Amino acid sequence: MKNLSLKVVVLVAVFCTISCKKQQNEQATSKEKIASVAKIETASFTVSGMSCAVMCANKIEKELTALKGVQKATVDFDKKLATVKYDSAQLSPEKIVATVEAVAGGELYKVSNLKCSANKTELFQEKEKTRKERRAERKAKKQADAADASAKSEPTVTKAACCSGKKSCGGSEKATTL
Repeated sequence: MKNLSLKVVVLVAVFCTISCKKQQNEQATSKEKIASVAKIETASFTVSGMSCAVMCANKIEKELTALKGVQKATVDFDKKLATVKYDSAQLSPEKIVATVEAVAGGELYKVSNLKCSANKTELFQEKEKTRKERRAERKAKKQADAADASAKSEPTVTKAACCSGKKSCGGSEKATTL
């Protein structure tokens, strides 16, 4: 009887340990999925209407930092430039602009020149060139440069037409008498 109860206790302990590990693994994978979904972007823009560094720039910076999804926000009063690092799954550039323009009643600050890292990555996604392609490009560029250099060094000579100074091409003019 003692052996049977001991085996049951050991079996229950092993079962609990295994089930706890499965729950921890499931929680870890769900956290990894959430972390992989989070895509950090950077938005930078010009803020007009700021009159001081203490009240204006700091107030805008605090409002941006308070947004859900913002990792870091900086506002440079001298350059009138704001830079925000944010999670694009939780926040959009439009929401950031709306937040800045809504500070102080929405009449003081205006956002312009919005540039997002998401837009740049779409523009510059280009496949990497092979070594052969890079060599061919360099060779073509050298040939074009050499052609340009030779065209510039050779003077262009324009030849006059054979009868440019004469009235006709015969060389001598016939005198006509009446």
